[in-house]
Amino acid sequence: MARLTRPSSLLWGPFLALGGVALALRLRAPGHPALTWITTSLLALMALRVVALVRDWRRGRIPGTRILLPALLPVEGLGLVLTQASRLALQLRLGTALALELLLLILAVRALRNARSLPGAWPEDRIAAAFEAFVPPRAARLMALELVMLGSAFRFLLGGFREAAPAGFTHHREAALRAILPAVPLMIPGDFLLMKALSTGLAPWLRWLLHGSTVYAVLWLVGLYATLKARPHQIREGCVQLHLGLMKACSFPVALVTSAAPLPEFEDDWARHAYMKGVPKLVAKGNAVLELRLSEPIRVRGLLGPGRPTQRLAVSVDAPSAFLAALDRPCA
Repeated sequence: MARLTRPSSLLWGPFLALGGVALALRLRAPGHPALTWITTSLLALMALRVVALVRDWRRGRIPGTRILLPALLPVEGLGLVLTQASRLALQLRLGTALALELLLLILAVRALRNARSLPGAWPEDRIAAAFEAFVPPRAARLMALELVMLGSAFRFLLGGFREAAPAGFTHHREAALRAILPAVPLMIPGDFLLMKALSTGLAPWLRWLLHGSTVYAVLWLVGLYATLKARPHQIREGCVQLHLGLMKACSFPVALVTSAAPLPEFEDDWARHAYMKGVPKLVAKGNAVLELRLSEPIRVRGLLGPGRPTQRLAVSVDAPSAFLAALDRPCA
C-alpha cells in the first residue's frame, strides 16, 4: 500500500516557492508592493504548520517542545508586516519572541548537558537524540553534525593538531586535504578582495554573508580533516568499523568480507566512474583505495541516515598492506 502524504508536509512546496520569489524581489526590488502580500502568505503557511504540529502533539506523535521553534518564526515575522502598528502591539510581539527565544535557549542548553548521559558511541549521536525534542530527526542530526564538525575544527586549531591519532588504520596522513590546509589561510585575503570586487553592487548584508560563508567553508575543511584523524578505521573483536570523518560510517563482521584488494587499473576516468557507479565511497582523496566485497548487503550511514544496501565498498587507508593483513587474521 502506498504511503499517504501527511497534509502538513504539503505546505513545504508553497512555502519554498514563495520564499524564493520573496528573496528574488528583495534583491532586485526591495520596495516592491508584492513583498508585503508574499510575507503575509508565508506567515500564514507557518501558522498552519504550527497548527499541524499542535495537532500531532495532542495525538502523541511529537513532544510539545517541537512546537517552540516553528512558533517563534511567525511571531518574529509579524514585525515585517506590522511596521505601522502601535507601540503596544510591537512591544507585545517583541516580548513574546524574546520569551520564546529564552525558553528555547534554556531548553537547548539543558538538552546539550543531558546529551552526555544519553546512549551513543559518538557525540553527534547523543546531541542529535537531545535535539530531536525540538526539530525532526534528520534536522537534529544535521545540527549535531555541524556542531561537532565546528567544535572539532576549533579544537584542532587550538592545539589538537599536536595530538597523536588514535590506534587504528588511519587515512589522513596521505590525504590531499592534509596538503591543502596549510595553504588555505594564505588564500583567504585574496578571496576577500575578490569578493569585494565582485560584490560592489550587492547589499552590505549579502556581502557579509558571502564573507562569512568563506570562513565557514575553511572551518568545515579543518573540521573534516580533524575528524578524519580522530576516527581511523578499526578491526577488532571480529568487527570492521569504517569511518569517513563525520560524513559516512559503517560496521559489519569480518566474516562478511569475501575479498579485499586494491582497485584495478583503469584506462580513463570514464571507465573508473562506470566501475565505481553505486559503490559507497569512504575515501579521503589522495590515499590508496581498496575495494571490499561482502557476502551480505550492509548499509552505510551518511549525513541523513542509512543509505541503500550494498555488497561493495571503496575504502581509503594509509597502510593498505596492514589493513589487508588484519582482515585475513582469524578472530580471537
